[in-house]
Amino acid sequence: MFQLLARLVVFLVIISVIKRVAKIVFSFWAGLSEPKVRPSGFQNAPPPGAQHMSLVQDPVCGTYVALETSLKKIVKGKVVYFCSEECKDKYPA
Repeated sequence: MFQLLARLVVFLVIISVIKRVAKIVFSFWAGLSEPKVRPSGFQNAPPPGAQHMSLVQDPVCGTYVALETSLKKIVKGKVVYFCSEECKDKYPA
């Protein structure tokens, strides 16, 4: 009786593993045959309500900030954008 129960459990485990492997293989195969198109929600669209959001990099710490909310400083006739007052003060003029 115990041997029959053990065989049944092993059989169910083997079936489960085969199903999982088949699912992985089929999803991999489907990924190869389909074109790489992103869903419409992932086309680098700005967040709802934003017309256009540009990011600029802070030259001191490297953080990217929204152009509209960044702190600005004119250095040698060029506008430089910062994420905070600390970075703005650290930047060599």
